[in-house]
Amino acid sequence: MKSVRPLVKTLSTVSAAVSMATVMASSSQASAGIEDKSVILLQPTEECAYCADYLKFFKKDATEAGFKFETVTSAFDPANQANQVEQAIAKRPDAIILWPVDVNALIPSMRKIKKAGIPLIISDAMPAKQSEPYWDVYTGGNSEEIGRESAHALVDAFKAKGHGEEGEIFVITGTPGTPTSIGRTKGFKEELAKIAPGIKILGEQPGNWDQNVAMNAASTLFTRFGDQVDGVYAVEDLMLAGVIVAAARANIDPTKLALVGVGCELEGYENIDAGVQHATVLSDAYSDAKYAVNAAVKLLNGEPQDKYTYLPNPIVTKETLDLCHGALANY
Repeated sequence: MKSVRPLVKTLSTVSAAVSMATVMASSSQASAGIEDKSVILLQPTEECAYCADYLKFFKKDATEAGFKFETVTSAFDPANQANQVEQAIAKRPDAIILWPVDVNALIPSMRKIKKAGIPLIISDAMPAKQSEPYWDVYTGGNSEEIGRESAHALVDAFKAKGHGEEGEIFVITGTPGTPTSIGRTKGFKEELAKIAPGIKILGEQPGNWDQNVAMNAASTLFTRFGDQVDGVYAVEDLMLAGVIVAAARANIDPTKLALVGVGCELEGYENIDAGVQHATVLSDAYSDAKYAVNAAVKLLNGEPQDKYTYLPNPIVTKETLDLCHGALANY
């Protein structure tokens, strides 16, 4: 299996590039005749960097696609988002894109959208299996698969940093209860235990998708475990940037740690380019927004599409940084 892994990564890189090119092409080709159609996007917040980037890229791509759109945020409040769904239904748009704050709590809202006969796209947050009858398309990352890829990236980082196949790490998660954080953490832990049982997790703390919160959480863990720590996995690049600051403040050289994040965000791009962060796993706001807009275009045009459309998620290292489309677009 170990000898096959580099080939898998190479194929994933090629697949990611081809998949993104396909999405870009279909998005621009499918927009004819939808100028009078309207779409409402309901997303959790604009406060996190990823969410702000998603909104920026969504507005750009939706404008280019040609349909009318409205965007609404809910500050990670499922009750508020449920009310916003009611308000969106009353406006009778041609489609709704829902980035659910809580995939289980929003099932009744999805059911109401279905009953109203409005096509529904679920974006970014993997929906609960029991909600499948109530929505048309899911676009976004496969969080558990991203976590599994992250585990492989961490094992590679351990070897690159000279730690071999044994050592200790801690994990920085997202906001507690959010499906993306849960899925990435679960996939990572399960895969790491399978492929590298010698690498132990000392502890974990939520970083709430925020660099400063992650920095404080990492400071606590560095204080507690000190030089026992050989590496860190953060479920987002922005939070890993906070970990790097915390390590330096604890007089721990971050360049000697096996550091892996997720997202190909600007912070991850720069830290990988500088040789501090070993790798990230592609799951970026640029692709996330583009896939959602592309799904909306197809729905508005009545074109068939798969129920699930996952973002490509190859491991990205210094040699493949050109895959970080969102980071490059933010320069």
